[in-house]
Parts: sequence; C-alpha cells; structure tokens
Amino acid sequence: MNIGLVTPYYPDKQTLNSGIANHFGILAHALAKQGHHVVILHIRPSYSKGDQIQQQQISPLITLLTYPIALPAYAHKLLKNKWTVLDFLLKLRCMRTVFKILNKVIKEYGLDVIETTNYYALCYFNLLAKKTRIPIVVRVSTTFLQIMDDYYPFKSRLQQRLGNMEIAMLKKSDYLVTHTHLHAVEMERLYGISAGNFQIVPHGIPLPVLPTVQAQNSDQIEILFVGRLEYRKGIDLLLAAIPMVLKKYENVIFKLIGNDEDKSYEKTFRDQYPANTTSKVIFCGLMNTEDIQDAYASCDIFVAPSRYESFGLIYIEAMGYGKPVVALKAGGAMDIIVDNHNGLLVEPEDVSGLVHQLSMLIENPSLSKELGANARQTVEDKFSDKQLASNSIAYYQEVINQFN
Repeated sequence: MNIGLVTPYYPDKQTLNSGIANHFGILAHALAKQGHHVVILHIRPSYSKGDQIQQQQISPLITLLTYPIALPAYAHKLLKNKWTVLDFLLKLRCMRTVFKILNKVIKEYGLDVIETTNYYALCYFNLLAKKTRIPIVVRVSTTFLQIMDDYYPFKSRLQQRLGNMEIAMLKKSDYLVTHTHLHAVEMERLYGISAGNFQIVPHGIPLPVLPTVQAQNSDQIEILFVGRLEYRKGIDLLLAAIPMVLKKYENVIFKLIGNDEDKSYEKTFRDQYPANTTSKVIFCGLMNTEDIQDAYASCDIFVAPSRYESFGLIYIEAMGYGKPVVALKAGGAMDIIVDNHNGLLVEPEDVSGLVHQLSMLIENPSLSKELGANARQTVEDKFSDKQLASNSIAYYQEVINQFN
C-alpha cells in the first residue's frame, strides 16, 4: 500500500518532545517495516530565511517532502506587534499549501490513503471541498480549543477561529481515528461529534531492548517526569508533592525533563524551598530523544500527573522500559494504566494522594518491580509499533473499500 502522512510536526533538530511528531515518525517506520511505501508531507513554519523545500529519502520505502512555510516580509513589517494575526495567517497559508499540492503528490506517488492530524487543520480546505482523490483519515489528538482553554493566558478571536476551523474539519471528515475511547467520548461531549464515528487505534512505540545484566544496586531512587512544564501536564501538582516526598526519603531525587518557559516553574520552586530540597530536583529543560530514552532506562519510577492527555505517549514510553508509572485518573491514562497492575493512579488534584502513591513505590521495591514488569508486558501486548502499523493498515483498507 502507498500511504501519505500529512503533518505539521515530524522529528527533526527543531522538534523535540512532540507527541504528534513522534507518532508520525514511529508510524512511518513501522509501516515501512511491513513493506508499505510511505510519503510524509511535512508542512511546517519556516525555521530560517534560507529554509527551502526539500525531498529526502529516509529509507527505500520512506520519502520525506518538507515544505517550509513563511509569510512575506511586508506582513511582518505591517503586523510586527500582532503575533496572533501573524500566527493565524501562517497557519492559513499552511492549509492553502496542502490544498494546492496534495492531489499532485497523490498522483505522483500513487497514494492510496492519507493520514493527517487535527492539529493545524492542514487538510481543512481539502475536506471542505471534497476534491481529494483518495480518503483522508484524521487522527484526533487534544484539540486546539482544549489547549487554549487549559493554558492560554488570554483569549483571541483569531485563535478561537483557528480552533473552530479545526472542529469544522473534523465534522466534515468521514474517517476519524483517535487513540482512546475516553477521548472519543470527550469529543462527543465537547463538540457533538459522535463517539461512534471514531475508530480506536492506540499509539505504539518501538519496543526498547532491555539490559540483560541488572545494574548494580544503589540506595538512590530516581523519579522521572517528562513533558512540558505547564498546567495541563500537572507540573504544579508534582512540584507541590516533591518537597513532601523528599522530607520523608533522603535517598530520592527527581529529574524533570521538558520545556519550562522562561524557567518560571524552576525559579518559583527554588525561591520557595530550601537548598536541601531544591538540590535534589534536577530541571533538565529540553533534551534530545536519545537522552530522554537514557533517562527512561535509568529511572526507578515515572510520574506524570497530567490533568488531561488524549492518549499519553509518555506513559507507554516509560512502561516500555519496564518502569512503574504514576498518573492521574484523567484522560487517556485510564485506557493505559490499570491501577495496582502496571502502575498507580491518583484522584485529580490530589497532591497528598500523589505523595502516597510515590511513597508506596519507594517503600516497596518488590511492588515497583512487579508493576514495572506488567507495564512492559502491557506495551508488548497492546502498544508496540508493530501493533500500531497493523491496526492502521486494517483501518486504511476498510476506508479505501468504503471510499471506492
């Protein structure tokens, strides 16, 4: 099968810790492993003045077409202090670029089906016009309207318009995919899109190779967080819990990986607590994929108290390394984590509950080991890249038959 992937994010030096980028990178390689030809149409904002359209053959079966999109210089000159207008116009230009070139790419590469993401609504005009020659499957993650409601500090009519365009695109889509049943139900609750319209195809990851030789025992216990340091990811809950945990256990350190805008959370935390507490909390900032994988491998416990994840790729990444995970009873985590089987769950907003569950794992190495082993088995059974590719191909074939 010849498959097109249309995305604003794909793994490169500028894109770190993006769930959408990781999904399309993993999916492309998993599909190629099963013998399918994949063409990735990477429509993104330009990184620099010399950023050019380029074609790259990643492997014999994976072709990457990158289209950097920029606004003309006069637009920046006229609208230099109106970033929401510039952002709206840039995303609109990305959508129009897809509309102009998609059928040409489909014909040139003989594509059978397209998968895209709701984010940036790149196929907005294609789906509204219904002139695309093949079916377009839209994978629905957290919507832009959800993101704005959760952590945008202001309301903008143009940003709201972008969010509404995204939802309009979903309502025009005949083929919708999402990662969890709970997220499908949330889409119905928020936007009136029937949960029954969604095919559930969970994310998958390449299974990491576990070390055959156990590391030497150490008294130190490392607890890892990966994700943007923001309200939606529950970083405020974790930073409130950390001093309580460190007060009880001298042998614990926390490692926090992810972008902290202006280091605001780090500064507040260091100002609020004494050095004997803050010295045991490492704010790593952004890290590349390889370093994050090393962090998963070396940690003892993974925690991410997100208030909402449409899926929660970070959980299965940690679980793939055989790590017990602690999360809130919220969003996609509940489709992945079975309490007291492959991880521990906490009621939303319950800082003391978060402290209690982390303490359970710190005090019970045998429980931690058991949950970690079950976590790895869960990923092998349900959330591998092989499973993702097989499930995707089965659905692609179904929609191709319906389309024809």
